[in-house]
Amino acid sequence: MHMDFDALTQSANNFFGNFWVKATASAVLTVTGHQHAMLFLCFVMLVFLDCLTRWIAISYRHLVEQGEEHPSLLRSIWKIPAARRAGKIESRVMKEQGLCKLLLYGVCVIVACLVDLMMATLHAPGWMVNLMVSYMAITETLSVVENLSDAGVDSLARLVEKLKGRL
Repeated sequence: MHMDFDALTQSANNFFGNFWVKATASAVLTVTGHQHAMLFLCFVMLVFLDCLTRWIAISYRHLVEQGEEHPSLLRSIWKIPAARRAGKIESRVMKEQGLCKLLLYGVCVIVACLVDLMMATLHAPGWMVNLMVSYMAITETLSVVENLSDAGVDSLARLVEKLKGRL
């Protein structure tokens, strides 16, 4: 089994670059317990998991294209670097999509906050932030489950259907 350790090292360096800055910022935001900071960190994690599971699904398809029948989830994870070398995964595109998604979510939450502020001004209960955050979280959850289903985890196909409201 051949593994490109240079590519793996580069990926690790990119992921862990400025690790102490990221870890410290995350710890400070977590310890302070600010609701908005926690909300943002949770969305970052959801988007990260969506991206990771998308890579797993792409790796799975790549293995199937190479002639493997029903590669396991672990094998699909292990072969992500091979799918990347084959040009199936472009991390630049995935990073841009993830960043755009986070920006979009941020704008949506800000708009929802403004609507709730307007409702509070009218002495009416606010509900838009709850609706917006719930919708975006459910959408990300559905995406993760769909990605894992696409990665050959057959047991999740029914859950995908339930989440889509088809059962």
